[in-house]
Order: sequence, then C-alpha cells, then structure tokens
Amino acid sequence: MSAAPVRAVIKTDPDRRPLRILCIAPLFAPTADSEAYCATKMVDALLNRGASITVLSSSNIRPNMPTDDCHRWDSARDVSIDINTPLRPNLLDSIVAASQFQTPIFARWVAAVVQMAVALHKTKNFDVVYSRSLPMIAHVAGFWCAKKLGLPWVANINDPWELNFLPGAAYPKVSVFATHAYMFWLRRTLLNANMVTYPCPGLQDFHAKLAKLKHDAEIIPHIGSRSELLSHKPNGQFRLVHAGKLGTSEVTGRSAKSLLLGLKAFIEKSADAAEHTTLVLVGPEDRETQSWILKLDLQRNVQTVGKVNYEDSLDYIASASACILIESSMGESIFFPSKLADYLVSGKPVLGISPRIGLAADLANRGELIRIDQDDPAAVRNAVSVYYSEFKRGTLSLRHPSARLIAQLQGCGVAEQFLALCRVLTAPTNRPLHRVEATGVVCA
Repeated sequence: MSAAPVRAVIKTDPDRRPLRILCIAPLFAPTADSEAYCATKMVDALLNRGASITVLSSSNIRPNMPTDDCHRWDSARDVSIDINTPLRPNLLDSIVAASQFQTPIFARWVAAVVQMAVALHKTKNFDVVYSRSLPMIAHVAGFWCAKKLGLPWVANINDPWELNFLPGAAYPKVSVFATHAYMFWLRRTLLNANMVTYPCPGLQDFHAKLAKLKHDAEIIPHIGSRSELLSHKPNGQFRLVHAGKLGTSEVTGRSAKSLLLGLKAFIEKSADAAEHTTLVLVGPEDRETQSWILKLDLQRNVQTVGKVNYEDSLDYIASASACILIESSMGESIFFPSKLADYLVSGKPVLGISPRIGLAADLANRGELIRIDQDDPAAVRNAVSVYYSEFKRGTLSLRHPSARLIAQLQGCGVAEQFLALCRVLTAPTNRPLHRVEATGVVCA
C-alpha cells in the first residue's frame, strides 16, 4: 500500500560545523539535461541537509543546450558559478594548459576552474572536492583542484565515462589518441579519488571492466522528485505515462515499438479499455515512434506532449495510473535511469521494459515493479492488462513501491548518505571512523 508521510529521524551534532564542499558539475541548472537535473537535485538536497556548497559549472560546455528555468532549481542556482568554456581558438594558451593539466580536451576550462577554486578556497576553506560526470572533464578538474588545495576528492560517475564507450551506442567514435586520453583519466580517477561513487552497481562493474581495474566504490542512488500537486484525479481514465527521450532523441536508441504493439493488442481486446486508456509520451518527439502510432492507428489512445520543463514532467507523472520505463536493448543494463527514481518517489506502479539483468530486474525480483523483456509485445499486453484490471477494481495501490524504497531515493536520505562518506574522509585520524546507513534515514 502507499506509504504515509513520515518525519526525518536523523540525529545531528549541534557542535559540528557544516561541511564546505566544492562541487564541479559542468552540467547544472538551468541546463535542461538529465545529468544537470541529477546534479542540481543532489546539490539542493545537500543544501537542505545544512552543507555549504559552491558549484563550478559551464553553461556552454555542450553548445546549444536548452534551458529549464523551474523554480525548483532556484536555491541550487544561487550557489553556482558559471565558468564558460573558451570557444575562440588560442593555440598557445591551449598548448600551455594541455601540457600543465595533461588533457587534450577542455584544458583551458580546467585551468579556469582550478584558478577559481584556488581563489574561493582562500575565503571559504573547503573541506571536500566533489566532481560529477558526464562530461568526464569534471574529474580532470576535480583531480587538479583536490591536488592544488590538498583536499579529499569524491568522484561521482553517473553514466559511462564518455558515451562513445557504450557498446552499440549510435554515438560518434573518437580518435585513437582521444580514446587513450579518456582511458588515462578514467584510470587516474579510479586510482586517485579518495572515494568513487556510482548510482548503481552495474555502472561500477562496467567501469571496472572498461578500465581493467577493480576498485572500491560506494553506491549513491539518484534522487527522485515528485510533483508539488498533492493529488491528481484521473477522472476514470487509465493513464500510462512515459517521461523521457525515445529513439533518435536518445543516444542508446530506446525504442517504443514493443510498447505500442502491446498497447494495440491490449485495447483491441476490449471496447472499455480502448475508451478509457491513454498512453502519454512526455519528451522530444521521435519520428519512428510517431510512425508506429500512425501505422497502428493509435492516435486516439496516445498523447504526445513533446518536451516540457522538469516541473511539468513531474505533474504528468503525478497524473499517471502507472509509469512506463523503456531501456535500450542490451544484454545487461548498466544504468539507473533518473526518471525511474522520479516514478518511484512519486509512488507510481512501474512497468519496466528492460533487460533481464540490471537494476529494474533487481527491483522486480523484490516486488517493487513489473519487468518484461524488451522485444515482447505480448508481455506488454499482459502486463498492461494486469494493471488495468487492478485499476478497475481499485486495487492498483497494492502495486505502489514500498515506503522503504521511496525513503532511500528521497533527497534527505541520499544527501545524508553522501555527507556521512564525506565526514569519514575529513575525520581526524585519531577519531574512530564509522558509516551511517542510508536506510536509517526517512523523510517527510
């Protein structure tokens, strides 16, 4: 059943001053990107837990990125300093920076970040350097800032080191020289960071194999968010919501074909289902998806709303009877899709069209969601039929994620887990070290 709100039970030490964190997150609000959202939610949660944070970001590190001006990001943006990536070529400056910071890419940006970090440290006296990727250049800057300031360094790797390393991804391959540079910095990061964090174990295993380097790491999950709408009445409509990119809009080419074929088979079984079922696709329009909608004559049952801001996407999730997760076709999923965290924290039943190995499969084994194979429209039809039957009976709430899982993905719990790690790194050597279990943190 759905979880009732509960209050925080974290005990804090009134004599312990707030940790001062220098966060290097090139992609950050207001950039409209999943990594920017993840980074901004984490910083916002850390601020809410009393940490003192300064973020060094770059609004132009990926040219022509759209922006998202949600008020949800206001407090985090107030602590962010935008360090623009130099766009005008300057061969001499590039050579000097590349030589000094041992990177052939974004060397002048790294130089600017280090210079800013040194200046800020004179007044703020940071305790920890915290770098977040993508892009991986954040960790190059993190390495040099930690070295220059003499501070412990936490490196969070949120996605494959760079997307061109992802098997089968439709992403431009880089030169042999660039590949060697990327691998050099991956291994240097894994060997030198005082702590490496990932959102899920699959991503840690992926990087251990990629770098041919086993390494210790901590799992810090994505933070889920939910709409500020207290409730949403679907007026008798059975609404399935998919939020996120599909097809050519997404680097791994997540396809909605099986979902649409299964939906068509489902509504053909019942006039009642055809009348009361709507699939809402929230995100950039994908031509292949639109083609299948037309081919299957699903225009009455599929609503495509296009790209919306983050707050609006949460409102659509709040309106869902159940949410749809689509992952790319691969033998094993290495990802923790950030929208999955939002689905779960919003308390929604989830249908995961996902690989048999990965986070969604693990959650399905725990009874937190339903997972089906990606190329099986019949399984889609059957799973949707189960959710629809329970919707009609009024028992769909039995499919909600557990209160424990929701608590583990809320901002206060994730932030406290991270801060506990930072306190271990910054504790005096004569002080006993201990870990704080994130599962002991519950939030309102």
